[in-house]
Amino acid sequence: MENSEKVIVALFADIRGFSHMFEILPPEKIYKFTNRYFQTAYEIIKRFHGTLDNIVGDGLLAIWGKEDKISETKAPFLAVRAAVEMRMALLRQNIQYKWDFHFPLEIGIGIDMGKALHCLVGPKQKPIDTFYGTPIIVASRLGDLAKNNKIFVSETIAKMIDKWAKLEEPKEVKVHGFKKAINYCTVHGIMDFKLKSGERRKDNIIRFVIPEIVAMIFKNTGVRKPVILKNIGPKGAGLEIVQKKDIELKKDDEIELDLKRLIKGLNNPLKGKVVNIRTISNESDEIRSLWQIGIQFSNESFKRNLLEYI
Repeated sequence: MENSEKVIVALFADIRGFSHMFEILPPEKIYKFTNRYFQTAYEIIKRFHGTLDNIVGDGLLAIWGKEDKISETKAPFLAVRAAVEMRMALLRQNIQYKWDFHFPLEIGIGIDMGKALHCLVGPKQKPIDTFYGTPIIVASRLGDLAKNNKIFVSETIAKMIDKWAKLEEPKEVKVHGFKKAINYCTVHGIMDFKLKSGERRKDNIIRFVIPEIVAMIFKNTGVRKPVILKNIGPKGAGLEIVQKKDIELKKDDEIELDLKRLIKGLNNPLKGKVVNIRTISNESDEIRSLWQIGIQFSNESFKRNLLEYI
């Protein structure tokens, strides 16, 4: 293989607290837990047309642009969407496991875009097919900085996804190895779009994929339970919740969602009803089953706040 320079999108994801896990859990459980996440991450990266380049200890590197199947304009959308889905997978895995002494796993994700050298590195007997370049270093540094499951993207990526993503205002940070500060943004969510083309769906439903833990209130009992907010739009939301014996849930049940922490100016819970519910995983000795729930909103007063948010 001849060395060649390509424009790529690099995604670096780093597991937090990896070393500390060895102080409280046996290696076999750490392996099963982390390897399950890496397997899920690989499937997500592949689904969104990326390539898993390498796994080193508690971190992974994924590349968009290695095989030239995705254009440079679409690669950033696909990489960020993959990152959002990886965050979703982590939240799901954390609430599914029921080990003793288990604590939630956290990751940090960094994404950058630019030119890099596609080359073989290492001894001739066992070379590694990988990339050398600034976007990989920047993605790694941003991933190191991202705490609490955050997704940090470079200014280059932010400009390319700005119209379709929920981004915080740009920030500036000095990182090791660079004389100039790096501008970056935090990604909270991205608009749902078709997988094949990386384009926005051509229907009237505006829906954002925003993985967050929020509170769902069962109106008939007043019980408050944590759920994963998968996606949200003006008409409704998709949720996931651990299936437990003390939770009774059926179609047309009235619920409320507390999104005050997520949406500024939204002081009251959103009222809605369950329009569909299905089990998406089977319970094992270690993993709880999940319900996937579709919610249709009923109150009109919140729509202005929600439309401004999304």
